[in-house]
Amino acid sequence: MHYPLQIRKILILILTITCVVCLPIYAQDQHTVLLYTFETGSGTTVNDLSDYGNDGELMAAEWGVGKIRGGLTFGGNGSRAFVQIEDSDSLDLDEGLTVEMWVYLNSASTAGGTGATKEGAYKVGPRNDQRVLLRMTTSSVGWGSAVVISNQALALNKWVHIAGTYDAEAGDGKVYIDGELESEGSIGGDINTNDAVLWLGRGAGPFLDGRMDEVRISNIARTQKEIQQLMSVGIEGALSVTPNDKLSTTWGHLKSRLKM
Repeated sequence: MHYPLQIRKILILILTITCVVCLPIYAQDQHTVLLYTFETGSGTTVNDLSDYGNDGELMAAEWGVGKIRGGLTFGGNGSRAFVQIEDSDSLDLDEGLTVEMWVYLNSASTAGGTGATKEGAYKVGPRNDQRVLLRMTTSSVGWGSAVVISNQALALNKWVHIAGTYDAEAGDGKVYIDGELESEGSIGGDINTNDAVLWLGRGAGPFLDGRMDEVRISNIARTQKEIQQLMSVGIEGALSVTPNDKLSTTWGHLKSRLKM
């Protein structure tokens, strides 16, 4: 069947807009339980941009330069600086999780998990050999064995994006560095829940010596594409695009391209 040129343009336009609207970039959706940009720059409270109100309290951590404008600085075991987030039901990630952040290491930590730690439930972060650790306790595997570790070590004095994911249904844990899958392993079981606080910048003993920016925690295992998208545009970049903004921008751009 042959259509006139103008009708063909309209059909292409409708198809393209449909594809764009169906593939949004959202930093904050129903699965986002914590979202920090660290742009406050003053005071002792880190504001959570998710719908769950998981604000953090600075415990000697200081405002400083981040990967994208503002961030937090941590002084290692000397200053024992960290961020503390009180326990809430939304931070009990039994069916799956994704922890994403930018980190800048001044030096290696003295142990593992100086990114995000809910001790006894889950942790994601650099360890003492500068490799990225995903550790959990599940209904099937204990804290010491439910582990995935990156093959690559993080560089010092450089911003690096790290992410750890776990899908309880599939039983698979994955670690990403700069958006690329670094390591994966089969664990199995639901993630255990507890009443522990959530820490950023520390584990049970070690403390981060470096900086942190752009933290998102989700209650599902994000796809590699979702991780790469947020890493690329940043949280504020993703938050600035609503479905209506995306549709309006796309419609105007395509009309100009098709000269309608």
